[in-house]
Amino acid sequence: MTMDLKLNPVQERLAGAVELALTRTGDPRAELAGIGVPAVSLSPRWGGLGLGLGADVIVGTELGTAMETLPGYRETALCLDLLQEEAPREVEDALAAAVDGKALATTLGLHAPVTLRCDGEGRLWGVGEAVEACPWDVVVARAAVEGGAHRWFVLPVREATCGTEPAEVLGTPAVRLHFSGARAHELDLNPAVLGRALDAARVRQAALLLGLATGALRVAKEHVNRRLQFGRPLVEFQTVSHRLAALMAEGDGWLLLLHEAAWLHDREEDTTVAAAQVLAAAADHALRATRLNLQLHGARGMLSGSRAASAYRTASVEAVRLGPAERLWPEIGRARLAALGSASR
Repeated sequence: MTMDLKLNPVQERLAGAVELALTRTGDPRAELAGIGVPAVSLSPRWGGLGLGLGADVIVGTELGTAMETLPGYRETALCLDLLQEEAPREVEDALAAAVDGKALATTLGLHAPVTLRCDGEGRLWGVGEAVEACPWDVVVARAAVEGGAHRWFVLPVREATCGTEPAEVLGTPAVRLHFSGARAHELDLNPAVLGRALDAARVRQAALLLGLATGALRVAKEHVNRRLQFGRPLVEFQTVSHRLAALMAEGDGWLLLLHEAAWLHDREEDTTVAAAQVLAAAADHALRATRLNLQLHGARGMLSGSRAASAYRTASVEAVRLGPAERLWPEIGRARLAALGSASR
């Protein structure tokens, strides 16, 4: 079976619904919750729409194109994926609210080194890595236990034992969650479930990044068609038009690979390499596209409130949200070598 190179009718309608929701004046999170975000790919068994990762890709690219990152959305979707098989009673209500877009969940220690520890009584201590500045309701954390091993835990965020402190990531507001004896429930996460959830998270992040690149290139295209230099529109200079055309063509290619990774994931095939590869490529492409947009806008693009500067700053943060590309490429190489070794046996 081969992948259809065109969007199906459901994907087309979803793209239109997301675009419409983002044009309304209300809270974007509430508007998108009305069309099923963040649970569009979640199984109907858990209250989702069951449309698969292919639907999440549509949401992500539309968000990116509109320069709307919707903080907390992708991490919440990741946590819902992780907890589909095991949802402790302590967080059931919060997870149900998350499915409806009314609560947020984040992971700690998955995209960054482990900084938390859990004592013998199941209480969590320490300060997590910087995450998006959101009012988090549930945390799925990897923590060190006695003996140095790492285990997975889930807990509701309660003010008595959980707090936040402000942080920054490349000048963008963030928070660090700190725990002082917070009661946590240990999870028995199946490695296969963890792997598939991480693959899906990488594909969602790649979708956002490719959307950001698309949006930035559209803004750049509009600017060079209006801006005059030496009496001619900037777009008539080959050094400008060729670079724009090349990046737009590359973006179309990466979008095909993005949809292929989602398609493979929905077919329950191994997407370890595909997901990591498209995320690494999307991060690089988003940075190049937003950087070119910044350059073509000249001095006005350097103003802190300009769309060009905002797009580049956002891409810089989101490109390393799940780990830098430099860390992904060795992982991709090891996975490919392992696959070649298995095939030769």
